Amino acid sequence: MDIHFIFIMNGIYDIVCAFSIISGVPYIERIHLSMFKDPNLDPIFKRVFGFWIFTYGIMRLSNNNTIITISYMIESLFFLNELLHKTVYRDKTVFVVVLSMIFAIAAVVS
Repeated sequence: MDIHFIFIMNGIYDIVCAFSIISGVPYIERIHLSMFKDPNLDPIFKRVFGFWIFTYGIMRLSNNNTIITISYMIESLFFLNELLHKTVYRDKTVFVVVLSMIFAIAAVVS
């Protein structure tokens, strides 16, 4: 299986999750938001977070490995920062950080 297929599927998944967060679709919006410890996230934070997820989802639909790599590195660094500030759950966040770094490396070597 081509690694770019995985990047495209992940991009589509991120776009669906982003629209769910922005429009408040129950259950699906919680996929990303459940990483945060605060159950009462500010509505503006949710919208900006949704738009941010949409942005890197779109980046992953490109056929440009540099753009794809940058999208995964930004995601990894963002969640690593949140982990250091203890605003997110450790296990879920470590999973995202490690997987994002693996995908970033995969984009570089492919």
